[in-house]
Amino acid sequence: MERQELATRFVDADDAERERLLQTYPNDTDARLAYMLKDICLDAWASEPARATSAAAALHYLARRLDDAEVSACAAWGAGIASLVAAQMENAIAQLDDAKAGFLSLGLAHIAAATQVSKLIALAIVGRYEDAIECGLGALEVLEAHGDILSSGKIEHNIGNIYWRRDRYDEAERFFRAARTRFESLNDDRQLATLDNCLAYIQSLKHDFKSAETLYDQALKRSEAAGMLATQAGIESSIGNLALFQGRYDRALDYLERARRRYVELEMPHETAISELEIADAYLELNLGMEAAEFYERVTPVFAELTMRAEQALALAHHGRAAILLGEMEKAQRLLSEARVLYAAEGNSLGEAMVALTLAQMHHVNGNFPATMLAAELAEGPLSTAGVWRHSLMARWLRGEAARALGSVAEARSVLSATLADAVEQGQPQVEQRCHTSLGLASMMVGAGKEAESSFMRAIELIETLRAPLPAEEFRAAFFSDKLVPYDEMVRLCLADSKSDRSVEALAFVERARSRALVDMLGGNVRIRQEPRDEFESELLNQLEGLRGELNWFYSQINRPKQKGDIAGSMNEMASLQDAVSEREKKMLEITRQLQHRFAQPVAATDAGVLDLKGLQARLGTDAVLVEYSSLDGEFFAFVVTGDAVEVVRHLGSEAEVGTQLEQLRFQIDTLRFGAERMQKHLPHLTKRAKGHLERLYDLLLAPIAEYFGDRQLVIVPHRLLHYVPFQALHDGMSYVIEVREISYAPSAAILSHCLLREPHPLRRALLVGVPDEQTPRVRDEVLALAPLFPDVTTLLDEDATLSAISSHAANADILHLACHGQFRADNPRFSSLRLAGDWMTVRDASGLDLRQCEIVSLSACETGLNAVAPGNELIGLARGFLTSGAPSMLMSLWTVDDAATADMMVDFYTRLCAGSSAAKALRHAQLEVMKKHPHPFFWSPFVLIGRW
Repeated sequence: MERQELATRFVDADDAERERLLQTYPNDTDARLAYMLKDICLDAWASEPARATSAAAALHYLARRLDDAEVSACAAWGAGIASLVAAQMENAIAQLDDAKAGFLSLGLAHIAAATQVSKLIALAIVGRYEDAIECGLGALEVLEAHGDILSSGKIEHNIGNIYWRRDRYDEAERFFRAARTRFESLNDDRQLATLDNCLAYIQSLKHDFKSAETLYDQALKRSEAAGMLATQAGIESSIGNLALFQGRYDRALDYLERARRRYVELEMPHETAISELEIADAYLELNLGMEAAEFYERVTPVFAELTMRAEQALALAHHGRAAILLGEMEKAQRLLSEARVLYAAEGNSLGEAMVALTLAQMHHVNGNFPATMLAAELAEGPLSTAGVWRHSLMARWLRGEAARALGSVAEARSVLSATLADAVEQGQPQVEQRCHTSLGLASMMVGAGKEAESSFMRAIELIETLRAPLPAEEFRAAFFSDKLVPYDEMVRLCLADSKSDRSVEALAFVERARSRALVDMLGGNVRIRQEPRDEFESELLNQLEGLRGELNWFYSQINRPKQKGDIAGSMNEMASLQDAVSEREKKMLEITRQLQHRFAQPVAATDAGVLDLKGLQARLGTDAVLVEYSSLDGEFFAFVVTGDAVEVVRHLGSEAEVGTQLEQLRFQIDTLRFGAERMQKHLPHLTKRAKGHLERLYDLLLAPIAEYFGDRQLVIVPHRLLHYVPFQALHDGMSYVIEVREISYAPSAAILSHCLLREPHPLRRALLVGVPDEQTPRVRDEVLALAPLFPDVTTLLDEDATLSAISSHAANADILHLACHGQFRADNPRFSSLRLAGDWMTVRDASGLDLRQCEIVSLSACETGLNAVAPGNELIGLARGFLTSGAPSMLMSLWTVDDAATADMMVDFYTRLCAGSSAAKALRHAQLEVMKKHPHPFFWSPFVLIGRW
């Protein structure tokens, strides 16, 4: 047998087979075989880490069986490589020192020096940089003396990595170039693939992005051709980071996820942790603070255990940024202090500057602008010297923005203008957008309206360019959440223009900042792929289904009827169940995002105006008026849109006033939510008190604009807390709004326009779903009473009301009626749900239905219409799920409903709907009928119609 074949079999064998091979080929199991095994170990490190570990095990076995110092030295070398693969850096250093000592004792100085190539990596990872460089330069002298070009290049490459790791990029490039010359002379594509990845990063720092991308592409092709999976992952990670640097978030998420997947498959723990750190950094850029923090909490102890101080410090510092985003300032201060200590121990002044930059951001958020300027100045010098443009420009922007906030407008404009010019030159659109916004605010402070408008418009263009390619609605909504200022300020400028009527323009800017992620979903600007592309994605989807099954069990345990007995024990059990639910919900969201990194198919943004006002006005005609609320400086105002005009009414109620009245109204409503029977004798008094708050809300929100309504039906587009106001129940002192006119709602005018595009068709096929429980015992009667109203009906009651059954029937239904208990999850609104038979329908499940045929979805349950209102008026709740799935109209409740009143109302509603009434007209009549029997608004006003009326 050829010795090379024997080496291969030795690696693949177990110890018993190795013993047989040793006995069969005694003349070939010697030091030469040991060197071959060592070469397999080294070659497999970057492509097949598991094979490298197997080769090290084969060397260990051979060394135990042979009394040969050279074989033992090779075995120590292999053990060092295996420890590197396992991220056991201190073990690797000790084992590689043993290998060096073994070879030196045999007079093999050249081979002893070659062992130090790997030792440099381990020393650098644990932060012993000076030791690593001294070790490398000593080994380099020996290797050059022996004419070992390959090992010399590897040493130079690793020394370059150390300087790179310490942000000393000029020195890093010098060593990289020297190594590259050696590898080119050998035509060694494997080494060039790894080296070009590093050089590309240096080129990106110089903002020679074209050269960087060429090098990355070249390196990726070389690594793919050579089957170097670990190297390929490293290059993909670098491409992702470059994309993040350039604000190309879709590309960044794609490539960073590719790298993570490869490292997981290769079972490389410290590289996996680094890739998750990089994904967390991308999440931070998109304002996903909580999601980023979860990654940082997970990887920081990994880095600490592996003694990777540089990565540990970076994770702590960026975790501090996430804490600032979440408003956890004390936690941020602690994390940043820990990071600064580690950077100081590393002798990394640039890392300390990064901590100072984050402190400046914290002071800015807290409104401490003198401290912002001081910290930004401390950070800016080292960052500029190192050529870290992205962060140095951020420090300078903070300095200019703080000067503006302190009233030093001239200084601010000077600093911000210079920063803007450099941001444009260096290809930093994120900083460019911030500068334009700040310059716009500074211009407004000195009355330069035209300059301000130009700055805000450019900021808006940049925001929409950056957000357009994001691959999922969650990413788009989060990214947009802190970028509303230029939109609000453009509204302010339009409304303040006394020379011309710019109300239509102001409305357009309000719409461009409202529910944009949902508008994109409905308009097809984000398409979600439903099928997995490979085994990895298939496994993730399987994990999601497994987690969903586990969650359904835990939900059932939490919501089961409570037994009398051990209260303390019951509370402990409930806390344990809630913890289990929280853990699985977090995992589901993480896997969903992981799929969305590559799963969604973004397309370019459509017309930036998003709202076809003329088309909307044509549909409003003479019969309807749309009232779209917004606010400036804590005061509500409204756009009143009719078929032929757009009016703006300023100086409505303040957000504080409305909030107080709404809170007191909800207190009155909630007195009846746990059973109206026991409060029967108090109902007249309670009705009077509720009516008082409804009158005050009417005065604040509708009275100043009522003159525009005529006898038209009313469509409300709420703003922030107004999403929780029952406008149909507002009272003008003589009557409730619903007594005078029909009323419906929409998340935005653009979403309403989308819903109105669907031409209605006859209601023939109904899917009626009912799951009665203690709170809604009349659900069965409700569903059975509705069934005879439709020519073609499918009824799913009790154990038949499963998600799979609903999904299979929903695509052919004209009406989907879900009479089951609902719950709004304020703690995690994406898990707001409807209780089915044995499982729960969450927002994600609702969005997965096919409701393109459906005319209306009715959720005859408690709190089904409640949504979390994220910045930009993004609704996160069941309404979002059903609108996304294609429903043009929805009937939902704002609070816990009365079972009997709801059953009567639904029969009346559907009777009129099937007779040809519009949904808004049918709902109005049904609510008025309930009002006759039950005057308190709790009974008749919880249901709202969203979308097409």
